[in-house]
Amino acid sequence: MTQTTLVQQENPEWVLIAKALKGELTEQEQVEFSSWLKEDETHMELWAEASEIWDQTGTDQHLHFHPDADLAWEKVCAQANLPHNQPSEMEAPEKDALLVALFPWNQVYKFAAALVLAAGLAWIGYLQFNSSPEWEQVATVSGERKQIYLPDSSQVTLNGNSTLKYQTDFKGRERRVELTGEAFFDVKKNPEKPFIIRSGEAQTKVLGTSFNVRALSSEQKVTVAVETGRVSLSSPKIGKEVFLTPGFTGTLTANGNITKVETAANAPAWRTLAFNGATIDEVALQLECYFNVSIKVIGKKSAVCTFTGTFETPRLPEILQVLAASNELEITKQTSSQYTILRNSCQ
Repeated sequence: MTQTTLVQQENPEWVLIAKALKGELTEQEQVEFSSWLKEDETHMELWAEASEIWDQTGTDQHLHFHPDADLAWEKVCAQANLPHNQPSEMEAPEKDALLVALFPWNQVYKFAAALVLAAGLAWIGYLQFNSSPEWEQVATVSGERKQIYLPDSSQVTLNGNSTLKYQTDFKGRERRVELTGEAFFDVKKNPEKPFIIRSGEAQTKVLGTSFNVRALSSEQKVTVAVETGRVSLSSPKIGKEVFLTPGFTGTLTANGNITKVETAANAPAWRTLAFNGATIDEVALQLECYFNVSIKVIGKKSAVCTFTGTFETPRLPEILQVLAASNELEITKQTSSQYTILRNSCQ
């Protein structure tokens, strides 16, 4: 009997974790694994951490993952000042007498199994570090807003004093981003690849929907307001989760409490742009601040052009198109962030 077999017999939970990560659990093992997860909160935390690392690596790397149990046994012997014979090379009575005199059996194999798992997770972490996709980071300052298009064509409106990190490609089984601050997400639907937002200890998971996430460090909470679709707000660390539908807002506090209430009328008001009899110069200035662009107004200053309109989900191209049509303006895009408005006459 090899040390690998002994570890499996004495500590089946480690074997279940490895098989669960690779999707190789039988029906009976699935029942056993579920029971083990419910036994202790630390079991769930360990599983969440291991599965998160595993999910962020590719399938090809998983196929080459083979923890060295023999090496783990060598380390056990070194720690206990035991002879470095493999258990399979020792006579059973000799091995039993030697180990029982020094350690209880369960402690020895728990230590060995822990080393095996640690080596395995270190290997996965190494692969993740060396093969993980690049991350892009976008940040805004006070009063600034940015429109961001993600690799899957999902759209994000980032509020001021906020930071969004996202992978430059979404080749894995999940689309993961990280948010600090506030943003509105319009996520492209993909049932096969969930969209996950991490904000501190909070995790927001969707398949395809539109919603607002507010995660300001000064507020010590994360708030999610749903406009369309269905959203899951959870804290994997404490195992709590709430499902949100349109018209509802979920809040996760720093101490782990999750609440669900009807969305206040002004919840996503920061995304609304409203103009009431504003001059073209005033409109241009507000658009510059909102979209972080440069807009130069030229032409007849004697032409007093005004504009009235409200945009619930502002998009610069659409606003400029409406603005031009309502005032007979000529709007030219110079660069990706520079525009010119030619003011001739106004209706």
